[in-house]
Amino acid sequence: MKEWDYIKHLLASAHCAQGTECYKVDIEDRKMVIAFMKDHNGSYSTLFISLKGSPPKSYAILRVCFGEEFKLERENGELKALNSWTGESSDKICINTIKILDFDLLHYRTVKEDDMSKPVVKLSLKELPKRRDVLVMNEPVNP
Repeated sequence: MKEWDYIKHLLASAHCAQGTECYKVDIEDRKMVIAFMKDHNGSYSTLFISLKGSPPKSYAILRVCFGEEFKLERENGELKALNSWTGESSDKICINTIKILDFDLLHYRTVKEDDMSKPVVKLSLKELPKRRDVLVMNEPVNP
């Protein structure tokens, strides 16, 4: 399963039981709305994702791996993550913790690695512009 598909699966599972018609609609027809959240140093350390609907059907809060905070830049027309500590550029974002909330924000599930530097998933920035089921909210980083 691709990385962004895994996130969408978690969101759809929070909204509907897997294998139901509702789940199928979430996976096939709903968009993921993604917002990159800056921390007080101006780096991105958190992503906020919702499954589009009115109101949104579920939410995910993703925390980057320790030491992997990044700034977004465009390199040859592609979106890249520039590590705030090392200055290295990558098209992958290391995610350590995923907290999934359902539409009423009361029920949640956490997917997490105990070692804060190990990834639960690495998300591709390169894949974002190719996906039709993604809306990126931050204007400066829109693919």
